[in-house]
Amino acid sequence: MVIRRHIFKVDQRILIKSLDGGVYMPPSEGAKGCLAVIAPQLFQEWPGTFLEREPDVPPEYYVTTDNGITETVSEDWLEPAPAGSPPPPVEEYPWPT
Repeated sequence: MVIRRHIFKVDQRILIKSLDGGVYMPPSEGAKGCLAVIAPQLFQEWPGTFLEREPDVPPEYYVTTDNGITETVSEDWLEPAPAGSPPPPVEEYPWPT
């Protein structure tokens, strides 16, 4: 069993899957199928400590959808945004930059 590491980066444009993301930390029904960006993360890896993520548990991310809602979603529900996707709205970044 392998400890999975985060593969998406802050500000990366992503698409939240509509189906087949697994049972761990699914998005809300309203977020499924939406374009979003990876928000600044408060999660840490904590390797070698009792806080380390369990093997085979997907990392989770804070994502902000194009309608401005931020929620926590499992990496298995995320994929890179398709080529040609529109940029996020300016309001997409409610956090300090």
